[in-house]
Amino acid sequence: MTLERPARTVTALGTLNRRSFVGQVAAGVAGVALSPIRVGARAQKIIVIGAGMAGLSTAFELLALGHDVTVLEARTRPGGRVFTLRESFADGLYADAGAMQVYDSHARAQKYIKQFELELDPIRSTAPGSLMHVMGQRIVTKAGDPPQWPFPLNADEKTLTAGGLYAKYVTPQLKAILDADAQGQLLAKFGTLDGVTFAQYLSSQGASATAIKILNIGLPIGLGDGGEQHSALNLLREAAYRSLRKQSFTIRGGTDRLPKALASRLGERIQYGTPVVRIEQDANGVRVIATQRGSTRTLAADRVVCAVPFAVLRNVVFSPAIGRDLRAVMFGLPNTSVVKVFIQTRKRFWIDEGQSGGASTDLPVSLLSERSINQPGTRGILEAYVVGAPARTLCALSQEERLRTVTADLIKLFPSIADQYESGTSKCWDEDEWSRGAYAWFRPGQMTRFLPTLGKPEGRIHFAGDHTSPTPGWMEGALHSAQRGVKGGAPSWESWLQR
Repeated sequence: MTLERPARTVTALGTLNRRSFVGQVAAGVAGVALSPIRVGARAQKIIVIGAGMAGLSTAFELLALGHDVTVLEARTRPGGRVFTLRESFADGLYADAGAMQVYDSHARAQKYIKQFELELDPIRSTAPGSLMHVMGQRIVTKAGDPPQWPFPLNADEKTLTAGGLYAKYVTPQLKAILDADAQGQLLAKFGTLDGVTFAQYLSSQGASATAIKILNIGLPIGLGDGGEQHSALNLLREAAYRSLRKQSFTIRGGTDRLPKALASRLGERIQYGTPVVRIEQDANGVRVIATQRGSTRTLAADRVVCAVPFAVLRNVVFSPAIGRDLRAVMFGLPNTSVVKVFIQTRKRFWIDEGQSGGASTDLPVSLLSERSINQPGTRGILEAYVVGAPARTLCALSQEERLRTVTADLIKLFPSIADQYESGTSKCWDEDEWSRGAYAWFRPGQMTRFLPTLGKPEGRIHFAGDHTSPTPGWMEGALHSAQRGVKGGAPSWESWLQR
């Protein structure tokens, strides 16, 4: 597939008056309003920082509009936090150390997958059993059997599964939250939920202390530092977008096939091993100072799109300095600590035990999933998805120590792991200098403070990334940030640049 300049000439942003620009910066105004792109004007030179999903999509769509695009990527590969491990496993098995699934509701990702002729395989449970570990108890539930909770619960909770508790206390709010977000009224209608933790929200809905503990080892454990630490609105918005899913898929051959397909279309426009250290702007343009093989380079452009996590941008010098509101977001928005530990087993023994390989726990191991699903062969891969404080503790250990620690937890869930273990590996996203964590989350009150600023331009500098979208942590969120101006199914980057 080749990219051709469209027949319509691309337009350019209106030029800011130098005195007006300098005056606004001196007055401390964070964002400088941009004139819309005008039909018939020149194409622009745009530098995209980061070759993750947001940066690749940004560059791909701008290039299709006829702009001159250069992508600067600190890593020596595309994809960012979309990263597939292959060399660590036998028999051609692989595991995704970052993004690992696509929903049928992810319209932007699905569009690219179809465009690049990638194959999808539906994720279906390999066995009907459900496994939990909560408050010191290993709880096995078979499909169709009523739960046997060994804990005190409210009378109307005792007969409910974990899914039933979720449907009782979480599901009723989700459609209204989706509608409010679509209308730009999320904070106006549900801002009070940003002032409390998810655990406090559940309590206000009448959930018992035990029900709260059970629910907190589901979806909340995968965000930030858990349901007792993050904004209730943060979690409910995440749950609302997940509720749109009818089917989940894996990308056949590994999730990194998607960013690699995008990168192949951009070719030499991507410069790898080129971390950015400084961004300068004035009324005439932008200068990006980067390092490459020990040398310093300066690149000039009309616009810059920063498509890397804020935790990485904290180390970049901006001149003039960024505004107070953006600085507060950049230095205040936390990233979720995640360590993924992969255990290769001789066979997929959990299927013989009537289990899917998945588990929700309050153990340090957090969440468990099978990662050899949709892959051939008899060997298996179990993934321990360690999140929050336990992830930070695990990240400080050596690779071998991580494997021993996680295996000790897995034995409490699957005693057979002691005989089935063959090898393992891990990925700690906190120690990755070009990510500094996995994905954004919000403490109570931070959505109210930060959402109005997320994604807004700072003069000629624009921002993309899943952290600036309604769905942090998802490839779809990254693509959403790169195509904010989508209307009628067609990307409109002109509209995006105005935001």
